[in-house]
Amino acid sequence: MQQTHNANCHHHEDDTFTAGDQVYVSTADLLLPKGRATKLLPKYVGPFKVLEAQPSTSSYKVELPNRLRARRLHDQFHQSKLCPYHANDDALFLHWEVHMHYDFGSPDNQETLVEDILTHKWENNRLSFQIHWNDGDITWETYKTCKDLQALDEYLQLLGVKEPSELPRRSVSP
Repeated sequence: MQQTHNANCHHHEDDTFTAGDQVYVSTADLLLPKGRATKLLPKYVGPFKVLEAQPSTSSYKVELPNRLRARRLHDQFHQSKLCPYHANDDALFLHWEVHMHYDFGSPDNQETLVEDILTHKWENNRLSFQIHWNDGDITWETYKTCKDLQALDEYLQLLGVKEPSELPRRSVSP
């Protein structure tokens, strides 16, 4: 009996929305860019307009911006993934921006090209290259990943070697 009472103390009625309402969408199940600290990612994004409401099935269709649709995000959400939007009180927070903008990175279907190979390293007789991508990222990639790149041919030529196995065992920047 006591457990039931304690559980019901924290229970609240679910929010129901109607077409035209503004809602925030939870990012818990969204495919967000890799390599970013999870604790720094937003919990909700929006607000977005509810286009269709089906309270009987707890399903809502939300108007998503192009940047989210480009990431192949479906516009149907369960009620548990939505949070109600409350308008800003201009008396307390004058000119406060209410839209939560977030950089979701480039869409998954956008091709990233190699700009340049910066340096190389040998670890346990395995060769890796530091790659500068055209989107600004810099990553370490294995020789297997880079072996067919034109940038690798240019890098080898700059260092005056013909084969990757001839590269110095110390990192060298061209």
